[in-house]
Amino acid sequence: MEDKDEKFYISRLKSGAGDAYKAIFDLYYKPLCSFAKKYVTDLQLAEDIIQDLFLKLWEQRRDIMIKSSLRSYLFQSARNECLNYLKHQAVTEKYKEHLSHVQAGEFFLDSMEEEEINQLIYKTIRSLPPRCRQVFEMSRFEGKSFEAIASELSISKNTIKNQLVDALKQIRETLDKNGISVLLFFFKKITLRKI
Repeated sequence: MEDKDEKFYISRLKSGAGDAYKAIFDLYYKPLCSFAKKYVTDLQLAEDIIQDLFLKLWEQRRDIMIKSSLRSYLFQSARNECLNYLKHQAVTEKYKEHLSHVQAGEFFLDSMEEEEINQLIYKTIRSLPPRCRQVFEMSRFEGKSFEAIASELSISKNTIKNQLVDALKQIRETLDKNGISVLLFFFKKITLRKI
């Protein structure tokens, strides 16, 4: 795509023109999937990452700042998304490895099993207000930084901090009510698995 065509398509995309979005998607989707596959080694996963990238492109179209070329912007974004995914996977694997070396009895009360505690925590998470829950899940389950969450949700880092404090306070209160306050020390260190 030539420079003048890129500027035209970017301008049309920012104004919400679906045809410009489709043209960009048609031109770059397959090359971006091939590029992402070099990082994540699985084509289906690469396609999922690139689909998410294009979804973000559409949702944030009015705010995107392209300093070089559209192609460079998309490939750099794809690289960042792949690296974020790999970072999250590394954290998940580290957590699994850590749990495999620790006896469950060190962390959980004799009267309650790990699964019951997870259920209790997830019930509390599901009851959080929608934005608070979204911020908590992006931070704790997706491993996203404050900067990434702020950019994606268009909110301040201070709002993110407040949402996380509120979420952890509600979880702590639920655990306290059920006599599981010993877990609080460990809760911040553990990335909970989805149920």
